[in-house]
Amino acid sequence: MKQETVTIILPTYEEVDSLPFLIAAVAEIKKQDLPNLQLIIVDDNSDDGTEALIAETNSPWIRLIVRHHEKGLSTAVVRGLEEGESEFCIVKDADGSHPASAIPHMIDALTNGADFTVGSRYVQGGSTEDGWGVLRWINSKIATLMARPFTTVKDSMSGFLGLRRDTFLSAYNLDPVGYKIGLELIVKCGCKNVVEVPIHFRTRQLGESKLTLKVQWEYLQHVIRLLRYTHPKLVSFFTFAAVGVSGLGVYILALMVMPLIVSIWTAITWNFFWDRKYAFWYARSTTIFSQYLGFVLICSVGAVANYFITSWFVENAHSIPLAGFVGGLSASVIGIAFNFVFNKVLVFRK
Repeated sequence: MKQETVTIILPTYEEVDSLPFLIAAVAEIKKQDLPNLQLIIVDDNSDDGTEALIAETNSPWIRLIVRHHEKGLSTAVVRGLEEGESEFCIVKDADGSHPASAIPHMIDALTNGADFTVGSRYVQGGSTEDGWGVLRWINSKIATLMARPFTTVKDSMSGFLGLRRDTFLSAYNLDPVGYKIGLELIVKCGCKNVVEVPIHFRTRQLGESKLTLKVQWEYLQHVIRLLRYTHPKLVSFFTFAAVGVSGLGVYILALMVMPLIVSIWTAITWNFFWDRKYAFWYARSTTIFSQYLGFVLICSVGAVANYFITSWFVENAHSIPLAGFVGGLSASVIGIAFNFVFNKVLVFRK
C-alpha cells in the first residue's frame, strides 16, 4: 500500500442520499491503496440530515465542514483545499458520477511529475454512461471549447481533480465563480503538465442535477474573468471596440428623435457606462463623476468630427439614418485608437 497522505474534498448540497455510497467507496480505497487518506466534506448547510449521518458514521478520518454564510461549489472546494493538510488533494463530485477507483491512478500521475490531474471522459479509455441527453452533451462540448484559450485538456469541465497542496498554495488571485473550479486552478496555479486519467462517467443515481441556466451563466462569467486575467489588454481593447459598435446603433436611433448634439451626448454616455463596467473593469480608484468628465472630454475629439460629417450628410443626402451611420462610423474610425489609449492612460488608471 502507498504511504502518501491524501485528502479527498467532497463539496455537497442536499446529497445525503448519495453520501453512504460515496463514503463506502472512498473507505475501500483507503483500506486497499491509501491508508493515510482523509475525507473532508464541505456542506453548504443542506439541512437534509448530512450532519446526523456523519455523526453516526463516527469515523475519525472523515471531517464535516458546514458553511452557514456562503454557498457555491467552487468556493466550497477552495475551503476544503484550505483546510486539508495532506500532501495530495483530490476533488470529487458528490453525485456518484466519479469512480473512486481512479483516485490511486490520479495520485500516481502526481507522484510521477504531473502538476495537475483530471479524471477524464474524453481521453482513450474514458467513457460516459448511456443516458446523457443531446443537450447536455452539446453543453459539455461548448463549455470545453470555451476553455481552449486556457488549456488543451480534453475534459477541462471535469469536476474530478487532483493536485499537490503546495500547488494550490501557489495559486495567484483565486476568484472562483460557478461550478468549474478546475479551470480556475489550472490557470491560477500555473499548471502546465496536466495529466488526464481515463474514467467511466456515470449519470447521477440519486438527487437532482445542479446544472441550471444560472450555473451556465456563471460559467460564462468565469471565462470572461479568466480572459481578463490571462489577456487583460486584448480583452479591454476588443470590449471597448464592441461597446463602440453598440454606441453607433444607439446614436443612429437617438438621431431619429433627438437633436444632433443631444444624440452625440447620449451615445457617449452609453459608451461610458458599458466601457467602465466591462472594458475598464479594473479602474475604481477615482470617482465615477471624474471618470465621466474625463471620458467626455477625450471622446469630444471624435464627437466634433461626427458632428460636422453628420450635418453635411443630413443636408446633402437628406437621410438621417444614413447620416448617423456615416458620421458615427467615421468618428469611430478616427477616434477609436485615440479614445482607447487616452482613456486607458488618463481616465481609467489602475
